[in-house]
Amino acid sequence: MASRRPTMVEQVRNGIRELISDGTYTVGDQLPNEQQMGERFGVSRATVREAYRGLIESGYLARRQGSGTFVARIPQQHALDLNLSYTEMIRAAGFKPSIVVLDTSVRQADDSDLAHLAMTPGEDVVVVERLRLADDRPVVYSIDRLPASLVPPDARGDGFGRSLFGLLEQVSHGARNGRARIKPVLASGAPARHLQVAKGTPLLFFEETDFDGAGRPVLASSEWHTSDVFDMWINRKATLHSRSL
Repeated sequence: MASRRPTMVEQVRNGIRELISDGTYTVGDQLPNEQQMGERFGVSRATVREAYRGLIESGYLARRQGSGTFVARIPQQHALDLNLSYTEMIRAAGFKPSIVVLDTSVRQADDSDLAHLAMTPGEDVVVVERLRLADDRPVVYSIDRLPASLVPPDARGDGFGRSLFGLLEQVSHGARNGRARIKPVLASGAPARHLQVAKGTPLLFFEETDFDGAGRPVLASSEWHTSDVFDMWINRKATLHSRSL
């Protein structure tokens, strides 16, 4: 799959969403006309017109006949201290969500599986490689691993094209909490290829382990996210020691 660079329309659309997210424009504000916004981004009026049209269809902007284009809602901001449904996140961002299962396999647990899933040497792990799409655009590439003992063969197949959390609920090992490591990375290899971005494009990388109600690790995930579809936030609470900072 060839690398895909964002079109000028997508770049302008994402730039306008950022201006709304950072408070430059808020709900009810009128945006500059197409000529003025085109000068800001260094593009033609036609490019801005297409970007505005996409944001209107997504519900972020509204056009009032004879008055102009106005901000209708703020892009969704998602807290990273909660387990997230990417399907709902993509839908809330104004896009149509879908999932493509790229590959599934069963293999013996490697050192990473032994560490993250508390498995023993010789046990099998189910590996699921998937791509999440927003309006047919790839936005999250993931490799998920589950202990094969938790997911019997008759529970696999089509189940991997839906929520893995839902699949774990069906087999009585629903995820109740998780722990994730997050870091910025540059796209290369499979993430760049499947997300259709150029090598070196900034991505957000998640490495997460989820646990069932008994504290058993049931799912280990590696995820690469593009950065321009939804905003993610970390909620932080002040402690007694941090109040003087």
